[in-house]
Amino acid sequence: MSNRSDTMKKNMLHHLIWALVAITTFVVGSKINFSNPEQSAESKRGLQNSSSSRRSVTSAENSSNPRAKSTRSKTKSRSGTKENSILTEEGIAELGAIFKNGNLVERRLAFAEMLKQLTADNARQLREQIAHMSQDSAEFREFHYAWGAIVGKEAILHGKETPKRDMAASLAGWASEDPKSAMAYFDGLSAEEQSDGAHMKWGAAFGLADADPQFAAEFAIKRSQNGDKDADKMIHIAAAAALKSGDQEEVTEWASNIPEGDLQNTAFQRIAGDYAKKDPAETVEWATNLPEGEGKDHAVGSSFHQWANRDPKEAANAIASLPINQQDSATYGYATSVVHKEPAAGVQWAANIKDPEARTNAMVDTGRVFYRRDRDAAQEWLATSNLSEESIQRITGGK
Repeated sequence: MSNRSDTMKKNMLHHLIWALVAITTFVVGSKINFSNPEQSAESKRGLQNSSSSRRSVTSAENSSNPRAKSTRSKTKSRSGTKENSILTEEGIAELGAIFKNGNLVERRLAFAEMLKQLTADNARQLREQIAHMSQDSAEFREFHYAWGAIVGKEAILHGKETPKRDMAASLAGWASEDPKSAMAYFDGLSAEEQSDGAHMKWGAAFGLADADPQFAAEFAIKRSQNGDKDADKMIHIAAAAALKSGDQEEVTEWASNIPEGDLQNTAFQRIAGDYAKKDPAETVEWATNLPEGEGKDHAVGSSFHQWANRDPKEAANAIASLPINQQDSATYGYATSVVHKEPAAGVQWAANIKDPEARTNAMVDTGRVFYRRDRDAAQEWLATSNLSEESIQRITGGK
């Protein structure tokens, strides 16, 4: 399971949501952490099994996609004719004053009303009311996401004239509603503009995930083909969106459609980790029935990684009942989990892996944890580990 320790935000909620509680409206803050999507502790090294190639993800420009159509129709209803009276300049100023000076509930109510009343015509005036907010605040990002969803490019171009980082959130909103147009704009940017401090590539990744996880997967694949080392994180974003459907068959098909390789491995690993938090035994049954290949190996390993964290004894017993060809994957996941609580046990489990390359990688991954926790004991273990000098250097940080 190659480079698992280097891979494994929640991020932006699917759209702007607010829940009514008694007489108050509470705006749920969505987060776009553009630099650190959720990562797993377990490694992706080891077990390089061959498997049949699968069909690649269909084009993100397929306008017949029902999920994208549904998303677009929701925005049209939100940004089109409203039953509410149109906000006057005085009304906008009033909302702004409440948002700046009111108590917690009043501020949330005022911000919810701003989003509800946001139109292409009043967006710039409303933006002035949140301009004082930090560029990393949920309100600042949500406003620009909503603005981008309504007007697209206009919101992004406005961001070019401001010192704060709002262009990515606007692109995310645009991509969530009109993926084809948003990506045409993104593709026209220079490589520096796509990846510099404005975080445009992350806006694209999150927005496409909101439109359709398949669009987001294809974006990650393209970024990977162009050498973007963050493509692995982008697949995490896409997988998180795919999991929202709650349909295991649909999610499995989504991951299977990703071309075999690191991105598909990461997708299966992310999905299995999520499922295993709820029911590890059931997740193991699902994972072991996947088609043969590295994706299956990663799903099995991730399942046992979570299971070992929850109930190490139960997980250990379950490994013995697996088919022989899946026990190495399970042991890999198990070892890289238990090592955080019992370092000596973790390296011992890693040493039980039969495949030589996978065993070495697992011993390095667990050995690093052991070495950080108890250097003296780890040195004694290394002396009898039969690891090569190169592997020992990887554990101790000498190389």
